[in-house]
Parts: sequence; C-alpha cells; structure tokens
Amino acid sequence: AVMGACVTSPSNAGASEASPLQDGSSMARVVKVGKPSTSDPTGTGMIVNDILTPWEFADTDPFILLHEIGPSASGFSNPPVGMHPHRGFNEVPYFRQGKLIGTDAWKPDGDPANPMLSGAVQWGMIGSGIEHGAKFDSSYKGPMHGFQLWVNLPAAHKMDPPNFQDAEPDALPVVSISDAASAKVLVGEFSGAKSPVDPGVCRVQYLDFTLQKGASITHTVPEGYSSVFVYIYAGSGRVCSQQGKRLDILKVDPSGPLTITADEADLGLLLMAGVPFKEKIVQHGPFVMASREQIQQTFRDYQSGKFLNETCHYSLHKATGTVKSQLTLR
Repeated sequence: AVMGACVTSPSNAGASEASPLQDGSSMARVVKVGKPSTSDPTGTGMIVNDILTPWEFADTDPFILLHEIGPSASGFSNPPVGMHPHRGFNEVPYFRQGKLIGTDAWKPDGDPANPMLSGAVQWGMIGSGIEHGAKFDSSYKGPMHGFQLWVNLPAAHKMDPPNFQDAEPDALPVVSISDAASAKVLVGEFSGAKSPVDPGVCRVQYLDFTLQKGASITHTVPEGYSSVFVYIYAGSGRVCSQQGKRLDILKVDPSGPLTITADEADLGLLLMAGVPFKEKIVQHGPFVMASREQIQQTFRDYQSGKFLNETCHYSLHKATGTVKSQLTLR
C-alpha cells in the first residue's frame, strides 16, 4: 500500500486524535529504526525480545525497557518465575493473549480467581519495593503473547508505597477508528476514551493499534509527550514515510500527526508516548534509582529485611467499576 504523508490537523492539548488522511505541511517523522536483542531476564529459559536496547535511557525517558514474551502458538512450558525484588519504577505487563497468575510478597499464592487473561494490563507502581513472580497455568494451551514495560518514577517518588492496578480486558476501551482499524487504550486517553488505569505522576499514552490490510489512520500524541516509540508486533506497513515490519521498533519525532498504513496483511503495533522526567537514573538489575548511593542503600535494605512495606494497596478495574483492597505481609 502507498503511504500518505504525516500531516497537520487540529489538536487538543492532553488528548489524541484519529482521523482520515488530509493534506497539510507539518509532519511527524521516524528518526531511527531499531531491532530488539534477546535475553533471558528471569533465568527460566523464557527468551524475550528486549525491544528498547538500540537506545540509551536519555533517548527513551521515561521508558526504561520493553520486553516481548512470545508469540507462542500453544502456551508456555517454562517453569514459574520465582519471587524477585524491584524498586524505583513502574512495571506494566500487558498480555495480548494468554493466562497467568501473578504472585507477590503480599499475595504469595496470587489470586487464582482473578488470573491475568488475554487483553488485561497491570500498572504496578513499585516505588519503595516489591517482590513478585508469576505462575503459568499448565491447563492453558492457547496462544501466549505478552509485553512487560518499565516506566521510570521521578526521584521524589521512588520511595512511595507500592500500589498495584489490574485492569480486566472488558474494562479497557477499544476505539473503532474505522471499519478496518481500532485502538485499545491501555494507559491514557484516545479519542475521548480513557483507560481506568491511573499512571499517577507519569504522563503516558500506551495504545495497541490493529489495522486490516490497506487501512490507514493518523494519530496525534498529546502535547508535550515527546518520547514516542512504535513497535510492530505483527504484519508490516508504514509509519509516516518509513516502511516497517514485525520486530521493528521505531522512534518518532512527533512534530505533527503520524500516519500508520497497513500493507497487504493485517498490522499490529504498540504505541508508547510519554513526557520525559529528564532526571538521572542508575539501574542495577531490578533496581532503578537516582544515584549509586541509593542503589547501595537498596541492597542494604534488601539484605537486612527492611525492603518491603508492611502493606500494599490493590485496585481491580472491572467493566462495572473498581474494587480496592489492602493486604498485609504474612
């Protein structure tokens, strides 16, 4: 399919648009195309695509990493992901397809009655520290495809108490842009539809676009959301004037609307847009802090048993509303 220009259209601050192509002069542009590396971050043999590795953090701020798990046609045979610690950021798992049970220090057995199902997303404000893991349901034999996104926390909030939000699939709006294109709103707003997930001090738009072959849309990210990435997880097409295909990660300069066009097969992609914090970070494995001294203190806290809060807050977003709870360490 022939790609249209990325063109100017009226925009509203803090909102995004999807509209038919139109003529104009100002254009978004793709400034770099990268390919993911692979890694085994959990040590269980579950190989992931490490998508943001072509860039340094200063270029991805506020995003730290994005991992892709799968796609697999028939479940995972990997052992459970054991308990491991984190501090200083937000973790945002999104399962397009699959089923798992998340575990943590306050829910060591997870919540089997409310597993993470296809289309669900979580915003885990880790803050001062968590320990968590995951169990895969061996009875589930369907396709598995998921993503794990890390979003930084500003230095002033790295020691905030942890808070988990889980959004069930039916709680997340899906916007029909046309008969051949839609957007699932994981975090933030899109065309008047708002995710129930509250990203707190972070300003992030996280969308899952699906386009049927030959479809075209334009999209304007919210004003000030200058860190923009597009990851193609299925099919091929054009983002602005750049041809891309599965496994391409594109960094976009959002100087105007960006146009997305599917080729001769369906196109699936994630769009991440955020406002950078422009703060120094020091990452050591699962810890993301603002200084080396804070990393050293994190290790001391972990080794001395002072790492975890006594309580953790939870919100479960359902189509019918939000259920809030609080649990205490056992």
